[in-house]
Amino acid sequence: MVDVRLRTYHMVFGISAGAMASCILLLIPYLDVESSIMLVIFNFLFVSLLFPLQGTLLKKLSLLLVGNVIGWAWNSVFSAFANDASGYFGENFEATYMIVNPFLNLVWIVSFWSLSLATMSMPRKGGAFET
Repeated sequence: MVDVRLRTYHMVFGISAGAMASCILLLIPYLDVESSIMLVIFNFLFVSLLFPLQGTLLKKLSLLLVGNVIGWAWNSVFSAFANDASGYFGENFEATYMIVNPFLNLVWIVSFWSLSLATMSMPRKGGAFET
């Protein structure tokens, strides 16, 4: 029974990983280098820090997929903003963008990671606030 369950988890993981890889391959024309690097960093941190926690594999992969979509949208909007601001403010803004961009990406990574941790946490019975 355990062997069949493990094979089912591996099958779900393989299908989900294939679907995510397909989505990334379809989005390559729309990704720039900075957003690709940030998504790789996000995926590495998310998998290494959240996958060892308790919870279903489907829930973890769903959160990872949602995080990738949010990261892609964040980087797309911020990149469009940076291009417009660079045209308006000139070359000085590009230097500011190169410095500020990793910190602004860190904002969405940490925020989404903490929301994912809250989603993955299981309430305990007999906690401090239970009567």
